Amino acid sequence: MSLPLSIIKQEDYTSNPLLARLLELHDIPKQIYIKGELPKITIDEYGRATPRILTVIGSRKYTNYGKNALEKLINSLAGEDIIILSGLAYGIDILSHNSALKNNLITIAVPGSGLDEKSIYPKSHLNIAKEIIDSGGALLSELSPETGPAQWTFPSRNRIMAALSDAVLVVEAEMKSGTLITARQALELGRDIGAVPGDIFSPTSIGTNSLISDGAYIVANEDDLYSLLHLSKNETKKVAEIFNDEEKIIMDILLEPTEKDTLLIKSNLPLEKFLSAFSSLEISGQIEETFGEVRRLV
Repeated sequence: MSLPLSIIKQEDYTSNPLLARLLELHDIPKQIYIKGELPKITIDEYGRATPRILTVIGSRKYTNYGKNALEKLINSLAGEDIIILSGLAYGIDILSHNSALKNNLITIAVPGSGLDEKSIYPKSHLNIAKEIIDSGGALLSELSPETGPAQWTFPSRNRIMAALSDAVLVVEAEMKSGTLITARQALELGRDIGAVPGDIFSPTSIGTNSLISDGAYIVANEDDLYSLLHLSKNETKKVAEIFNDEEKIIMDILLEPTEKDTLLIKSNLPLEKFLSAFSSLEISGQIEETFGEVRRLV
């Protein structure tokens, strides 16, 4: 992490289309510290960036459902001109960065700390931070390099994440959380908000379901995600569908429509693993359940 640190002052934001978006904020950062290279973007007549910038946020206490949903959705963007932005924190943030790296997508991290190796938070994600930079991404912060994390630094950085985005995807959120604050800040800036629908009995789904009730895009599959980003699929890209072991077992059984309970019995999977794999396949558009029967869509 002993990489050169660059500083861009507020008066110079207009020379960079990405940082120029910060000028929309009421509380404009006086400067931005950068490690790595800011991606070059262009802005179209609708104010959308190319590459599109998708900010992904969510609970630190994610469930297997949230993890699988996130990974399937970001996997669907492989081969597209997309930048994944998140906050380097525990939970959905770091899963987002890892999924982006796995799919060769540029990713940007905005931690709730300065960018010195001794300050960056959390320290356990230093290796991921380095990998982000090595893969052509960047770390950004308005905080002086030696500033450590504090209660106030996270809400402060959230507005930056909201401003830099074209759209914000929320994957699991409690009712009272910084995730929802970020989503509301993005909405105030005119950004599109998408949320992954969740189990009505799960505390980490209350926030996302509430956003959907308030008018956020429902993002339950690949097509929904492309709609959120106002993108058409690159039909020429060839991305192999990769299933984990549990998903492959289910797909191999589904040679014909099968009742869900029968599918569970035939799979010989523990209930938790079955439900996690089943939800993942549903969200990624591989299967659907109608009138009590499950069928393959691919």
